[in-house]
Amino acid sequence: MNNKQKYFFKSSSYNRFITILAISSLLALSSCSSINSGKSAQIISYKADRDNNLFTDENSVATRKGVTQVVDANNQFAISMYQQSNKDSAQTNENIFFSPYSLSSAMAMLYAAAEGETKAQIQETFSYPSSDILNPNNIVLYEEFNTPYTDYKLAVVNNIWVQKGLTPNQTYTETIQHYYDGQMTALDFETNPNGSRQTINTKVAQQTEQMILELLPASSIQSATAMILTNAVYFKGDWKIPFTAQSTSLQPFYNHIGKFSEVKMMHQKSYFEYIEDKQVQVVQLPYKGNDLSMLVVLPKSRDKAAIQQLVKNLSTAQVSEWTAKLKKKELSLYLPKFKLKERYQMKTLLANMGMPKAFENRAEFNLFEEPLPIKIDEIYHQAVVAVDEKGTEAAAATAIVGMYAGMSYPMEFKADHPFMFIIKHNQTDAILFLGQVNKP
Repeated sequence: MNNKQKYFFKSSSYNRFITILAISSLLALSSCSSINSGKSAQIISYKADRDNNLFTDENSVATRKGVTQVVDANNQFAISMYQQSNKDSAQTNENIFFSPYSLSSAMAMLYAAAEGETKAQIQETFSYPSSDILNPNNIVLYEEFNTPYTDYKLAVVNNIWVQKGLTPNQTYTETIQHYYDGQMTALDFETNPNGSRQTINTKVAQQTEQMILELLPASSIQSATAMILTNAVYFKGDWKIPFTAQSTSLQPFYNHIGKFSEVKMMHQKSYFEYIEDKQVQVVQLPYKGNDLSMLVVLPKSRDKAAIQQLVKNLSTAQVSEWTAKLKKKELSLYLPKFKLKERYQMKTLLANMGMPKAFENRAEFNLFEEPLPIKIDEIYHQAVVAVDEKGTEAAAATAIVGMYAGMSYPMEFKADHPFMFIIKHNQTDAILFLGQVNKP
C-alpha cells in the first residue's frame, strides 16, 4: 500500500463533516445467546498459525513483527486513554470501561485518508505504525478475532455509512474491504437524519446482542453529515474456573475515602496465575478455552493515592512484566459482581491527547473529488461489561476445585476497593477492553 495514495469520493459542492462512532460491547459470564458478527465476505484469505504465534497471508505481507507492532500500538493507546481519563477530577469516583481495540480500529479506517499535520497527530495519539504495516497486519488480527470457537464468542464488525449520492472510489472501497472487511451502506443523512440514526442504532443493537440499543443519541446526525464509521466488538466467555452462587455474599466495598457500601462479593479457593509486588496484587482469571483472560490489578492499599499511583506508573511494559512473571498459586479469591455501562463523547479527550486538528475546520482529510472542508464532528464510544459467577466447568477446573481448602491457608486476594482490570487476547496480548471499578 502506497502511503501517499489518496482516497476520493464523488461529491456535490457543499460542506460536510464526518462522524466516527467507535462502539463496543462486552458481555462476560452472562446468559448464553447467539451472536451475529455481521461479517461481509472475505476479500483475501488469511491464516493464523496459532501454534507458532505467526500470522501470514498468501502474499506474506503480514508478519509476526507487523502484528506485534499493531498490538503494541493498540495497547499503548489503551494505557494512554486510561491515564487521560483519570486526569479528569470528575472521574475520581466514577467507573471506567472502554475498548481501545474498537476505538483504534474505527479511527484506522479514517487514518488512511488523513494528510499532513492531521495525520501526524492521529498517528501520535494512536501510536500507529506506518500504513503499509498497519493495514495488512490489522486484517490478520481481525480475522483471528472473528474465528469461531466453541468455548467463547468474540466478533468484530466494521461498517461505513455514506451519504446517498456520494460514491466512494474503487481504491478506497478496496482498501476498506481488503484490510477492514468493512461493509458500505448508503443512507440519506441530508433529508432523513433521524431515520438514518435509527437504522444505524438498530444494526448496532444486532451486532452487540442488544447490549447497546441507542449508541447514537438524538440529533447526533445532521443534514451535513457525509459519513459515519462504526466498529462493534462483542465478547461472551465463561470462566474456566467458575464461581458458585452459594459462595456469593454481601461484603463491604470501600471507596477512596474509606466509606463502604455492601456489594455481592463472589468467592472461591482455587489455583490461579498470580504475582504481587510492594504496591499491587495481580491475578489472571482465564476464560474457558484459555484464549482470553481477565487480568485484575488490585492496589494493596485502599488509599486514594494507591490507585492514583497505579494509573501514573502504568505502562505496556509493566503489563507485559506482570504477565510474564505470573505463577500458579492457591488463592482465596474475592471479586465483586459488577456491571458497567459507560458512554463517552471522545472529542475533548482525544484532542487533549494530541489530535485537536482533526476536529477543527482546518483538518486535512482527502476524501472527496473536490477540495471540500472536512472535519470529525464527534466520536461516540459506549461499552458494557457484566461479570458474575456463571461459567461452564472445564477439565482444569474440575481437577482443582476446593481440593486443599481444609489443608492449607491460601493467600487472600480481596477486591474490596477500587481496582483495574484488562480483558486481553492471550495469543496476541492485545488489550480488547480496559476498566476501573470504583463502584461495583
